[in-house]
Amino acid sequence: MAPSEPRSVPLAAVERDGLVVRLINSVRDFETIKEAWLALESQTNEPCLFQSYAWCGHLASVLEHTFKSSYAPVVTIAYRDRVPVALLPLSRQKRSGIWHLRTLDDPFGQMSCMLYANRVDAETLVAATLDLVRSNRLGDILHLDRVVSGSPLESGLKRCRAAIRGEVGAPVVDTSQWADFDALKSSRNKKTMKNLRNSMNRLAKAGPHFHAVENGNAAVDPIIAATVRRRSDWMSAKGLTAPQFRSPAHDDVLTGGKNWGLNAMRAGFELFSNGVPIAHQWGFIHQRRYYAYMSATDPSAVMLSPGRLHLAFVIADAMELGVDAIEMLTPASDYKLVWTDDVRTLSDMALPLSAIGRVHDLLWERSVRPVIKAAFYALPAQLRRRAIPADVSSGSEGD
Repeated sequence: MAPSEPRSVPLAAVERDGLVVRLINSVRDFETIKEAWLALESQTNEPCLFQSYAWCGHLASVLEHTFKSSYAPVVTIAYRDRVPVALLPLSRQKRSGIWHLRTLDDPFGQMSCMLYANRVDAETLVAATLDLVRSNRLGDILHLDRVVSGSPLESGLKRCRAAIRGEVGAPVVDTSQWADFDALKSSRNKKTMKNLRNSMNRLAKAGPHFHAVENGNAAVDPIIAATVRRRSDWMSAKGLTAPQFRSPAHDDVLTGGKNWGLNAMRAGFELFSNGVPIAHQWGFIHQRRYYAYMSATDPSAVMLSPGRLHLAFVIADAMELGVDAIEMLTPASDYKLVWTDDVRTLSDMALPLSAIGRVHDLLWERSVRPVIKAAFYALPAQLRRRAIPADVSSGSEGD
């Protein structure tokens, strides 16, 4: 039988290996586990913005409202002796006529992991979650993008026979080991730092310049708007596409979240030359980590290398804000690797959960879709700009 429409699961909790596992599939029930959720955020050893209560609550409320009967959160939390020990925030999303088990924030998240007090209980929760999804017919196929390599989520999924379908890199700068930005610069490649100084000199010769920082207030909103506009224009010019930009929930996701406390985490950065912004970046500060969510530059300033220059300013100012790490997220571009040798491996993982899911995986995910995607990106940019993705109306399909 195919999974049904979103509904309240008639199951308060199940037990597995000494754990009591509870499943929540409506954002209205998030408040009932808020205290436990926040406690696990403070305990986990992995970066967890995209699994935080503020991010997930905001995303789930927007996506549940936007897509109604084709989206529902699937959050599982495990207790041992009434103490929360692990939490996994996923969602079920209807795509191509079947139900996909995705990250709760898909397609807006940038890193998939989970909150946990210890690895053993976290891996047990992964298996229990898949059992609950199967037994309650909540999904046909699991497809999680950017799963952190070496995490309990990855190892738990592997034990359940999930397959890795691709890998990408996400650079991270451990700023806690450096006293200040100058100390970080002194540790990097001398030739590269010389090139950076030359770029700084060109910027100075071009006219007056300054770097602006906004943290946790409404002044971040114009930076977000400018970044999105320039990023969209850049993608359009290249004939590129991304599912989050196609989603009708895009604007509400990026600019909302005040009621969940998400606005207080936002930080924005802009580099100005001759009074005009030539580079933008914004992201989130959570648990003393800065997540560089989105950036864009002025194409008319390309001779000044605004992207490379701006990253240096952002890192310096983020360190001034007291962060212990800078998550530069995907992709592992050369200009990011100037500042670090530490790159997280993030894996896309898939696992059919039903008979129809196995057919979909074999015929679409592994056969038809890769051919269509390759053919689309092989087109000249001007033709790609005229092509319409199959999911453009729903905004919920992968790219």
